[in-house]
Amino acid sequence: MNKHICAALSTFLISAFSLQAQVSIENPLGDDYYSSYSFATPMEEQLAMLVELDSIRKNVDDKVAVSLDDAVILRRMKASTKTIPLDYNSNVKYFIDKYISSNYRPYMNRLHGLSKHYFKAYDQIFAEMGLPEEIKYLSLVESSLNPHLVSTSGAVGPWQFIYTTARIYDLDMNAHIDERKDIYSSTYAVSKYLKESYDQFNDWLLALASYNCGRGCVQRAIKRSGLQSPTFWELSPFLPKETQNYIPKYVAMTYVLNNTEYYNIDPAANELDMDFKVILVNRTVDLRHVAKAIDLDIEQLKHFNPAAKRLVLNGTEEKPRRLFLPITANTNDSLLYLALHSPSSIALPMDEPKTLLAGTSTQKYRVRQGETLSNIARKFNVTVQDLKAWNALNSNSLTVGRSLVVSQPVNATLAKNVSKTNSKSTSSRTAYYVVKKGDSLGRIARREGSTVAKIQADNGLSNTRIKPGMKLKIRKG
Repeated sequence: MNKHICAALSTFLISAFSLQAQVSIENPLGDDYYSSYSFATPMEEQLAMLVELDSIRKNVDDKVAVSLDDAVILRRMKASTKTIPLDYNSNVKYFIDKYISSNYRPYMNRLHGLSKHYFKAYDQIFAEMGLPEEIKYLSLVESSLNPHLVSTSGAVGPWQFIYTTARIYDLDMNAHIDERKDIYSSTYAVSKYLKESYDQFNDWLLALASYNCGRGCVQRAIKRSGLQSPTFWELSPFLPKETQNYIPKYVAMTYVLNNTEYYNIDPAANELDMDFKVILVNRTVDLRHVAKAIDLDIEQLKHFNPAAKRLVLNGTEEKPRRLFLPITANTNDSLLYLALHSPSSIALPMDEPKTLLAGTSTQKYRVRQGETLSNIARKFNVTVQDLKAWNALNSNSLTVGRSLVVSQPVNATLAKNVSKTNSKSTSSRTAYYVVKKGDSLGRIARREGSTVAKIQADNGLSNTRIKPGMKLKIRKG
């Protein structure tokens, strides 16, 4: 038997009983896993992993260690593999060690927390496009899930599209919006790119590598290598250095985030740590009015809508825009309806004051015999919901002679409703809150009935960073 296996196996047998208990507890797949791979016991499986590691060391990568720790990683990597192969070698192990190190723990905790927001869209789109779901981990390598990250080559967004490639895949980039930062638009674009790459190379790792260096670069590398249908690992020496590390990073990231419990990686609280829904808007919508309607700080709403360059979404019937709408307990449905549907909403030039231009003055109409909300709405080119919101109507019934508001600037309605809300609580009180592990300013503000901006102002905070044990002043009311 090979000396490397003998050394590892000796250590293995000395601690056989404790190791068997440990492995059986750690294995997330249960007893069926062993039978499916013809392993009667965890010990047999561990020995098989050691033999496979030795084969990798002799035939593929002489830097691979043959140890129990590596055997556990290899076993877990096999359990994590779906469509895209997760191969094990010393370069992959280097990045695994980096990602599970204590220095990287805050970074990985944040990625794990942010992924809960991003992966909802990724999973939906990749399933719809017929792509392997594990492609989603590539976005973490690309941008660390920071939509505002700009690379040295000018790539932008969670998928780091450069301008020319974004244009090819129909992403809008203008004075109002940059769809490279939109989760849905950019993920549909990357899906099209990778489908084309896979059709060309018939290998998922080469398709992913082409996303880093370009399909032409991969094609030229294949030609230089003289190989027929090479794998990524065979082609790696002929690729740029950055691309040589790109796939090992992806494999390591995929492995680690599939084993977060084993490595004690906890999802960190973050600015996107709220439930939300996505709606399409086909007119200009002011995000400040939306923020007021859902009782959320405008900066928080902007975190959910990073593609918007201004404080308005300029949707049209031909090109509706996605609005990520956080779900809050204090949403005012009437204000939200007005903010999303008011016909008087007008986009502002950047040098205008930071208020929506109101339409014409409020217009009223007296109800006549036989008229209904529906035909009055048609007459004034508004909706029934507009009329009900403007006139505080709970039903569709009307009284002849009643005076109805049939046109009202959205600003007037917002101001009126906000004023009513503020007048309900004119007094305030001060409380103190001790920050706990996992807290964020947004979460504390929602729990304590305040806002992030208020807490920052009251405590002299220049940013949103807080630490467990900090004592925060909270003004309520």
